[in-house]
Amino acid sequence: MYNKYIPHLEILVFLALLGLLGVFYLFGYIKPFQPELKIAEFDTYKAVYCGLCKQLGRSFGPFSRLTLSYDFTFLAMLGMGLTEDEPSWSRQRCFVNPLKKKACFFPCGGLSFAADAAMIMFYHKVRDNMADDGLKGRILGYLVLPFVGRARKKAMVNHPEVDTILGETMARQQALEAAGCSSVDEASEPTAIFLARLFEMQGPDELSRRVLYRLGYLMGRYVYLCDALDDIESDLKKHRYNPFILAEGLTAGDEEKTAAVRRQAVGSLYLTIAEACKAIDLLEFTRFGPILSNVVHLGMKNSVNQIIMKRRQKDE
Repeated sequence: MYNKYIPHLEILVFLALLGLLGVFYLFGYIKPFQPELKIAEFDTYKAVYCGLCKQLGRSFGPFSRLTLSYDFTFLAMLGMGLTEDEPSWSRQRCFVNPLKKKACFFPCGGLSFAADAAMIMFYHKVRDNMADDGLKGRILGYLVLPFVGRARKKAMVNHPEVDTILGETMARQQALEAAGCSSVDEASEPTAIFLARLFEMQGPDELSRRVLYRLGYLMGRYVYLCDALDDIESDLKKHRYNPFILAEGLTAGDEEKTAAVRRQAVGSLYLTIAEACKAIDLLEFTRFGPILSNVVHLGMKNSVNQIIMKRRQKDE
């Protein structure tokens, strides 16, 4: 009788630990700008999002759905948009709201690749948090690790190269942080290279792979800079690594200098987005082109503007 309920208890414990650890590494900066999407386009985006949720649950169990994010939805849609194979969809019950059926794409290469990459990255982020979050983080990390370790091993069966690339780039990131790297460009390089190589794997031919590498590099840089910009104040308060803080020698309470650094960071992000727009415009999609273009041309800038707005609201 008790054995029947152990898996459910295991999932509940895992959910509780996730909340304590704060291991949600998926930042959600890569998402569409909904006001400029047609209704059919937004419904299609949600169907990919729900399809990825289903794929995560199917491959790794219910807890893995917590890693669902806009970032990996974009990766899934990118892969699906570059293949000639026509994906199928149906209406299925939602994990969050079982009483409601939603449009959902069936398992396919793009969804499977994104789900595997998400779980591999999830594992490495838990290990990284264990090193950064002190005794409490290490204790909770050891409790969570068996769950994510099994998921990582399963994902590695399909894509061992993703784990290798991520391990290399995270080791490089940790080395830069340990050395107190004050160069924003150098600090963002590991994340940029990881996404570059991840995107490159989705290309059907040599030309598209070269463009995808460039697009992934720029979007990886964008994600890193967004996160660093978003965390300037909290990193100052908690004395955590942030290249913007080290580059300008920021100190807590120096509002004028902090504001100047934020403006400089936003300018760098806008330039990065502009280059990413040029890259995605070179790709020829079999489907989802307008949605993917919306994410890069409009959604990324909107995410930066939301970071700015959030800061202004805190200051008021």
